[in-house]
Amino acid sequence: MGALLKLNQVERSFGTDEREVKVLKGITAEFPSQQLIALRGRSGSGKTTLLNLIGGLDQPTNGEIFFQEQLISSLPEKLRTEMRRCKMGIIFQSYGLVPMMTVEENVEFGLRIADIDRTEWKQRVAEAIELVGLTKRKKHRPFELSGGEQQRVAVARAMALKPPLILADEPTAELDTRMAFRIIHAFQELLSQTDTTVIMTTHDPGILEIVDHVYTLEDGQFAQE
Repeated sequence: MGALLKLNQVERSFGTDEREVKVLKGITAEFPSQQLIALRGRSGSGKTTLLNLIGGLDQPTNGEIFFQEQLISSLPEKLRTEMRRCKMGIIFQSYGLVPMMTVEENVEFGLRIADIDRTEWKQRVAEAIELVGLTKRKKHRPFELSGGEQQRVAVARAMALKPPLILADEPTAELDTRMAFRIIHAFQELLSQTDTTVIMTTHDPGILEIVDHVYTLEDGQFAQE
């Protein structure tokens, strides 16, 4: 089997004519399974734009994106939504938690909409919450949690799916160093047990030292390492 994810000359522009801004200028790369991959680059370099394209939340202006050997960059929105629901865990900077659900219910909700077998919910939820260190807060609702704790709930929800791909936009931004490394180690533990690949954006130099591969975005392209 080939790479989990392939990008072929992916471009993304915004605006038209003389107001056109090219954010991504021909990204080509292959990402295998069971990798913890970091995207780095200055603010505005296109990291979040690239994550959105890989996750099917947006479509490239030019180029192709293959996920599990299927061309996904030109799929209709309905099929891209189904793909995200069942095969991807996405961790947004805004967390995306359901306000009136507890930590447990928010994590379980991700399993419900992904059609995971109901008999697996309880164990998956408990394991994911334990991995991010929130077992004692599992009955709390988002408004009772700090920003960092809400971020960890979003991480747990994505991890509980055990999907082929997790996309994480600055998943440790609100966390102190100790908890940030706990989250990275949780990702590593998940990778050791499943075929999941994690692609995350980060500025943290400590994290960049321990991931499997780092891609640097400069001027809309991957810089030569």
